[in-house]
Amino acid sequence: MVKTHYKPSKYLSSYVDRYFVCKQNIGLPLILPGTGLELLFHLNKPLSIDGVSLPKAHTICPRTAIQFDHNNHIEYLAVRFKSGAFRHFTSIPYFNIVNQYLSVEDIWSIDGKQLSQQLNDLTLIEEKIKCIEIFLLKKLSKYKSTESVHWNASLHQLYREFNSISFLDLALKCNISYRQYERNFKQKFGITPKKFQRITRLQKTAKEVLLNKTDSYLHIALDNGYYDQSHFIKEFKNLSGITPSEYFIKDNFSNHFYYKSI
Repeated sequence: MVKTHYKPSKYLSSYVDRYFVCKQNIGLPLILPGTGLELLFHLNKPLSIDGVSLPKAHTICPRTAIQFDHNNHIEYLAVRFKSGAFRHFTSIPYFNIVNQYLSVEDIWSIDGKQLSQQLNDLTLIEEKIKCIEIFLLKKLSKYKSTESVHWNASLHQLYREFNSISFLDLALKCNISYRQYERNFKQKFGITPKKFQRITRLQKTAKEVLLNKTDSYLHIALDNGYYDQSHFIKEFKNLSGITPSEYFIKDNFSNHFYYKSI
């Protein structure tokens, strides 16, 4: 797998984690549930699931595990958005985006189609990224959400302190009741805060195991809040469909999508 990473401009750095190009001639691994969203622009044949080809440019917002069909010629440019940040670039609610593969035309209609055409006319990756940035800045200007509740801060704290912060404390900081917090959170982000917490814990654990290239995962799982090995195995299987020992195999230590901060 060959991956090249690019930083977003300062104007988008609060919303976009990175751009990266993925090129490989082996299939993609099982994609675990996540809390973010990526916008993929295929530079070769699009990925497919169960024999159904995905759009040339589409979202991927997995809250359940995903297994793409095997493809020997994978090449795409991805925009990785931070958790919840995509809501500032479209009027489509998250519950219509989660676990869906919306094309850029589905999201932005004629503007999305024109973006795809412009990208097809460009050769260099840097030119494509600049084109995407200009497009996203225009959409941010149009759709940036003005909210009475400071959801960005709440989401950031839940993401960073998932192992210690209480939902009641988060609700109090938002000046709303816990019931309101839970209801509004699900409406905003497509899943409950409890599910967000569970997925964040799973992602954090998997990331540390894979980046440290160790199949001795128990101490990492315990550090991230799992009670014991049985709890971790059960939770991993509930969220991914397979056990940790089935996922933490040699091939996945070099073929995954976890990165250190840039």
